[in-house]
Amino acid sequence: MKPQERFDLIMSRQSRFKWGGEYVPSTLAVPREAPKGSRISRLHSQKLRRTLHLLSWPEKVFAQLALYHPDLFEMHEQKMLWPINAGHPLRGHPLTKGTFPPPLRGTVDIAAEIGFKHHQIVVEDESGRQRVPYPYQGDLLLYLLNSRGEPYAVNWTVKDQAGAFRERRRTSPKTPVQQRGDREHAELRGELERQYYASADIRTVEVSRDMLTPTIQANLDLLFGMHDLNSSLEATLLDDFSSAVADAVQTGNPVAYVAIEYSARWGLRDQFIAKIYQDIWDRRLLVDFSEPILIDRPLVTGGCDLLQEFSSFFEETAL
Repeated sequence: MKPQERFDLIMSRQSRFKWGGEYVPSTLAVPREAPKGSRISRLHSQKLRRTLHLLSWPEKVFAQLALYHPDLFEMHEQKMLWPINAGHPLRGHPLTKGTFPPPLRGTVDIAAEIGFKHHQIVVEDESGRQRVPYPYQGDLLLYLLNSRGEPYAVNWTVKDQAGAFRERRRTSPKTPVQQRGDREHAELRGELERQYYASADIRTVEVSRDMLTPTIQANLDLLFGMHDLNSSLEATLLDDFSSAVADAVQTGNPVAYVAIEYSARWGLRDQFIAKIYQDIWDRRLLVDFSEPILIDRPLVTGGCDLLQEFSSFFEETAL
């Protein structure tokens, strides 16, 4: 896809978004659009009622972590950073009616202030050829409710390793001059995004996959894969089953035995098993995420609660 075609595509998707409609990311997780070598994935969220487009494995992991939070009500992946001044991301949302959230400053002005060379492309239209600023993209923009029921946004910029925030193309062989240039570029690109969102009172949080243990990542992936499976069982029966599962957890018995017992009478064993994972995902069962979630063994409670362990990632303001 040519740069002008990609530019036009991004603008057509992002410039017309209004709350109440379905969000479309700047870049879709499809081979034709995703960067070469990226590990794309598409996740269907029951909460958001749409498919998310993630361009890397770290984005997938952190999208799952964000969706686990009960106060999250929307998330915009691959959100365009406006080159010119634009409205606050929450502008027009029903929960902001009667309020005046601050606008976003354009990336072109911010780039000029911090000494960052803004990416540009040449486009051709009826008036001829001209250079225009090409929009950057963020990774994950979270929308949550605070303790007062008011909406706020938090911007997550996502990498595989924390060191990647300090140097572009960190694992590539390079000369000292190239390394210095890549470090400067990474620092300024990060500062550009921080200042862009800070202009609208939105925190930017750097998150990297090495902050989460492999066990936590595996548990999130397991639970998310089960969270939206449909069930044909009656709601009252599932409520009884959930109570029996909670009792088994308290007494230290493997919850798989409860699923076997119920399925012996009602059938549909897979649906009962899925319900166990869904109760963990919905925080009806609080388990230790630092331990593998194995339903054929006693579930470990206490320990690592993700919302406490990583509460700083979700904070409206830095503590």
